[in-house]
Amino acid sequence: MNEILTIGRSSENHLVIRVPAVSSRHCSVRKLPDDTFLIEDHDSSNGTFLNGRRIKQALLKAGDELVLANYPLEVQMILGIFDAGPFKTGVAYEEFRKQELIFLEFLKLKGVYEEYQKRKRYIFRANNLKSTGIRAGLSVIPVVGSALGILSGTLTGNVQADLMELEEDFKKKYICPGCFKFLGAEPFENMQKRGFCLVCKTKWIK
Repeated sequence: MNEILTIGRSSENHLVIRVPAVSSRHCSVRKLPDDTFLIEDHDSSNGTFLNGRRIKQALLKAGDELVLANYPLEVQMILGIFDAGPFKTGVAYEEFRKQELIFLEFLKLKGVYEEYQKRKRYIFRANNLKSTGIRAGLSVIPVVGSALGILSGTLTGNVQADLMELEEDFKKKYICPGCFKFLGAEPFENMQKRGFCLVCKTKWIK
């Protein structure tokens, strides 16, 4: 069971911060029986600061500002390690942070894909309603066939313009958080099951 996470400059720690101001064995975070977290400074040279105050021991929670010497850490990410399985030794904090951000950015793609599908359905539905209304109106007044064709063509052009705008916006947002390449029209659920980018092989899922 994961209980104590060590942080410092030495590669023997779980999280490694390769910054001169950070001590070799700077501090540790312990999960207590009541599911709270205690951070403890291990006589570091330049101190551990929680919410602007130098501490020896203190309870740590999401939303706190944590700085080791002059190096800020993201508390939410650190606490999340306790739910991610056995601790690994020698994990560089910057690499860990980068991967965590990729996980978070990937999850946002679900909303991007769902919004894209929703807006596309709306465009087609609006087109159908307009087409029905125009044809109903034209059926009760004398209009030559060419005029009807012009109106229908204009409407189709509007729909095409809306779809092109939607596609361009989708291409900018539906991208791999690792290589920033457009992911095509592949449904989010499929990518979630696969768990990685086919182009850069970046892992998306823990």
